[in-house]
Amino acid sequence: MIFDEFIEPFVSSPVVRKFKRSDIVYHEGDRPDNLYYLKEGLIGLFHISESGKETFLRVFSTGMIFGHRSHFAQTPYHATAISLTKSEVSVISKSLCEEICSKNPSFLRSMLQIVSRDLGNAELRLSGLQDKSAMTRIIEAMVFLKLKHPDYTWTRKEIAEFSGSTFETVTRVMSRLADEGLIVKEGRDFIINDPEELLQFDPDQG
Repeated sequence: MIFDEFIEPFVSSPVVRKFKRSDIVYHEGDRPDNLYYLKEGLIGLFHISESGKETFLRVFSTGMIFGHRSHFAQTPYHATAISLTKSEVSVISKSLCEEICSKNPSFLRSMLQIVSRDLGNAELRLSGLQDKSAMTRIIEAMVFLKLKHPDYTWTRKEIAEFSGSTFETVTRVMSRLADEGLIVKEGRDFIINDPEELLQFDPDQG
């Protein structure tokens, strides 16, 4: 879905916000007044528990919509969205979104497909039935942690905890990514050559 195609008939110049690395797009608990489309960059989503523990949820890359679950449910954002790189985001207000949905049913169908797919993936992860999720979670966690805290040396154990995986699996995945030339291992640390390329890595075609 090319999001701009849906909003062009309704606005002459869409609201586009630019974010620097580490800028917050919205905070957990904020009212879901807007829907967001990532035109360029990477956005990370994380939750902070009452004890102060930070839990990584996912990474959004160019061309993805985010904030949609809370927006359509009209419940406060369940997590905080942070810009991991320089990013450009189209911001669609609640009133504009309602207008687009009422006049363009295809947009509403596309949003329903996205929400349904997200729900299905979440259920598979919770049930442990999604075999490929381990590598996906580890890759997203590596990108999130490295871009959010670039000066910190993340251990395999910490990456495992953030990704809901094991030390052994993280070690195996990182070795595979190094062999593919997507990361460079430097002792306990690692360098990501191209975050967007890493996020698009398909282990079945690598």
